[in-house]
Amino acid sequence: MLNPQPDLTPHDPVTPGDRDRPVLIACDGEPASPESLFNAARLAAHAFGGGIEVVGVCLPTPAVTTGMELMPPPNGYDEERQATMRENITRALSVSAHGDRHWPVRVRCGTPPRELAEEAAARSASLLVMGIGRHNPLDRLFGTETTLSTMRESPVPVLAVSAQFPAAPRRAVTGMDFSPASVHAAHLALQLLDAGGHLTLVHVRPKFEHPTADWQEWDTEYGKTLPPLFEQLLERLHAPSTITVDTVTVRGDPAPALIAYAQQVSADLIAIGSQAHSLVERLMVGSVATRILRTAQCAVLAV
Repeated sequence: MLNPQPDLTPHDPVTPGDRDRPVLIACDGEPASPESLFNAARLAAHAFGGGIEVVGVCLPTPAVTTGMELMPPPNGYDEERQATMRENITRALSVSAHGDRHWPVRVRCGTPPRELAEEAAARSASLLVMGIGRHNPLDRLFGTETTLSTMRESPVPVLAVSAQFPAAPRRAVTGMDFSPASVHAAHLALQLLDAGGHLTLVHVRPKFEHPTADWQEWDTEYGKTLPPLFEQLLERLHAPSTITVDTVTVRGDPAPALIAYAQQVSADLIAIGSQAHSLVERLMVGSVATRILRTAQCAVLAV
């Protein structure tokens, strides 16, 4: 659906004053997919400017119940675990082809989504890079998908990548409802693409199985608003001549339709503007961003 008040004000989401803002990598030092994380961070730092910093988060050790007493963990135990994580991260940076042992590393203790979001805000990060996250049904039921929860908490864009994230992304798809968030997502996706890349702005129109005459009339008028909006947006994206930008309109439910199109064109990246939702909506319905992150076969950028 269209945003009720499209905001196509021309702006560069990464201004000269933003060039000192770091790209943050969420990493625990484990061997799962660090290369793709470090590579994605390098691409973003090159595109947006600024340095690269790494942050890890240790979950606090819970107290243990013994009989009628609650026994806390030994003094300094969590600090030792943080030190071990820092060593693991530093080692991963040292042995990685894309890492750099000189990148600053911070390790915090707490709930990962909140700690990562707070660190991103404190560092005024331009982007937070994470693994795509797990897709276990129990994770979804209990809300422990760290990447998804971080996207909901983070005040900065989050790029979730898998081990298959390419060294130089060439095909990106942006879900476009003309909201400020989706326009920002298009800008960022454009900047992450390699020279010779291709960005498609995809708008998903509603589809009804048994349309009435009134709905058909409304749908016709709806369709007339799209070409000028796309034209304005293309003018203000200021895409370099080395990158192709085109527009597509499809029908259906936003998340499945966008994922289907991304798979059809073998996209390396899906960029979306994530809108705020109430807790009830998250639990009972789920946002478009949630459904895309859980089912996408490529990297996801949520703004």
